[in-house]
Amino acid sequence: MRTIAFIAAGLIAGCGPSEQIDVVTLYRNSPLANDLRIHWATFDAAEGADYNLGSCEMAAKILNANLEASAKAEGKQPFPNVGFWCEPGGYSESGGVPTKFDGQFPSDTTSSMRFSK
Repeated sequence: MRTIAFIAAGLIAGCGPSEQIDVVTLYRNSPLANDLRIHWATFDAAEGADYNLGSCEMAAKILNANLEASAKAEGKQPFPNVGFWCEPGGYSESGGVPTKFDGQFPSDTTSSMRFSK
């Protein structure tokens, strides 16, 4: 019985990630509250920090370009100081909000988007 408990404990402990994954979080603020930090997505692929940052930056640039294009299509001005941005680490309610948001479609993100070998 003791052996079964030991094996079960070992299997449960081995279920977590075996290596450190470098997480990057995509945030958005709001036209109703520019200082609000809304969690939009978490990038935590096992390929590492460069891959996750590249994926997040690409998404942020495309989403920011979409905000501008959507406003233009409706004959409106985009909301100033509203957009998407990336930060290393998991979601945090505390922290600053950028005042400028880069938008680009298609995105030419400079971070590595390749799988590691």
